[in-house]
Amino acid sequence: WYQAEYGVAEKGMSLGGGAGGATILDLHSGALSVGTKFADVRALAQKKGIAELFSYEDLKLYRSIKNRIQVEIEKRWKIGSGRLKLTKPTFFSRMTGKRATTVHDEYWHVHTDTEQYDRFHYTSLLYLNTYSADFKGGRFMFDTPGYNHTVHPKAGRVSIFTSGTENPHHVERVTSGTRYAITIPFTCDPNFAIGDPQFT
Repeated sequence: WYQAEYGVAEKGMSLGGGAGGATILDLHSGALSVGTKFADVRALAQKKGIAELFSYEDLKLYRSIKNRIQVEIEKRWKIGSGRLKLTKPTFFSRMTGKRATTVHDEYWHVHTDTEQYDRFHYTSLLYLNTYSADFKGGRFMFDTPGYNHTVHPKAGRVSIFTSGTENPHHVERVTSGTRYAITIPFTCDPNFAIGDPQFT
């Protein structure tokens, strides 16, 4: 299943790519890194005569993954049914060792997710390929004082954590190969809830 999700990322990102070491594909807005800017992946597909970039099966797989992660978060943090909602942005990321050309390429700085997205309450990351086998560097590092924990990405592995100041983190620079992941965030604030992406 994660191989299929890797294929979804590859399909979308084949139409563009960041000039630096990071490429992002936002599943809701359709924004794709192209050079130093973003473009609409659906418009790019139309220009190439691609009628359906993402299929119904692609959407079904995404929903299945999202639902499984949501259930795990609800269990782990004892969140009542119906309170936890998908929020945005939900995005694929592709990281390489290319030199950064914009601030968006500098993924290695320590940060907390709520600094960028105050709607995030829980962050989940699904890794689509494997550290050491597919890329070097690119490990996920928690930087909490007194608790420095490292996650080694592995295809199919999911990392889930609360998104606030209790979990500062960074991704170490990729030195070779290409690292793929998908970020799926959740909120308990209904004002920031969104539906599943439609891929249309």
